[in-house]
Amino acid sequence: MSGRNTRMAQWLDYRVRVTISDQRMLVGTFMAFDKYMNVVLADCEEFRKIKSKGRKDDEKEVKRTLGFVVLRGETIVSLMAEAPPPTGPKKPEIQPGPGRGQVAG
Repeated sequence: MSGRNTRMAQWLDYRVRVTISDQRMLVGTFMAFDKYMNVVLADCEEFRKIKSKGRKDDEKEVKRTLGFVVLRGETIVSLMAEAPPPTGPKKPEIQPGPGRGQVAG
């Protein structure tokens, strides 16, 4: 990996907060990225602020669960880490079965 990619790769599996151009915030687990800064988030939640029509000072934050999200890099304003990856016993690797691969038909 080049130096530029390792800067982003160090945040993989972290819980991140992404602000996008329409002022929404997305919080999720940083799974992947590419050279265009497109980002993949898992277990993602969207937070947005809604202004009340009656009062100017009154804002309400609305949360919506999105799940698995692919964000276009062009819309990303900022990306910051919220929490490190979970530290705990890792799941054991699944061993392949005794079958053999062959062409069907």
